[in-house]
Amino acid sequence: MPKAKSVQRVKPILSIASDELKRVLAAYGHHRQYFPNEELFAVGENAEYLPIIISGRVKMVQFPDPGKEVIIGIFGAGEMFAVPPVVDGDVYPASAYALEESEILLLHRDDVFKLLAESPEFTLAVLNWMSSMLRQKTALIRTLAGGSAEQRIAGVLIRLFSASSDEPPLKIKLRREDIARMAGLTTETAIRTIRHLAAIGDIRIEKGKILIDSTDGLSAHLES
Repeated sequence: MPKAKSVQRVKPILSIASDELKRVLAAYGHHRQYFPNEELFAVGENAEYLPIIISGRVKMVQFPDPGKEVIIGIFGAGEMFAVPPVVDGDVYPASAYALEESEILLLHRDDVFKLLAESPEFTLAVLNWMSSMLRQKTALIRTLAGGSAEQRIAGVLIRLFSASSDEPPLKIKLRREDIARMAGLTTETAIRTIRHLAAIGDIRIEKGKILIDSTDGLSAHLES
């Protein structure tokens, strides 16, 4: 069986945008500060704004059952998210909350379309984002549909690694409980699986924190 390819990390839009695009985004959008656990938007609301994270981190979550939270995405500084509903005029498919104090640039949907018409650089960034998310969602569905605990946890850790702009080793800041929710597992199963992945050298654990040097070992779990 061929060796799984290492995941290519998607660069956040603000880390690769030209000074001109950054200037235009700042001119069109408006800044807002959010406190930890503050809601940016709720599932079912009209998707009127495209959020771009200046600083901080945001999670998108769904609540399939009362008291049950499923994290469908974690986004960090420089990233945009919730692109599809803004583009197609639908509602937000999930709720979004700040994980920490965060500064968000909110770009109104009308201005998104102005930029798509005026800026090839912005258009390319949106297309790259959509393509990357489609690949990630396809891989996630395949893993969650019948994957083992190792495959599910590996898939989540790869997603977090590829979404981060930090240089390796990447320190995972999420709690084990959050990782379990993203993988559709119990916290106990996630803890056991993470310890196993560390024992075989796919990740490292230092002072209780998960460190990922590369996704080579994790990607091997997704071979099937």
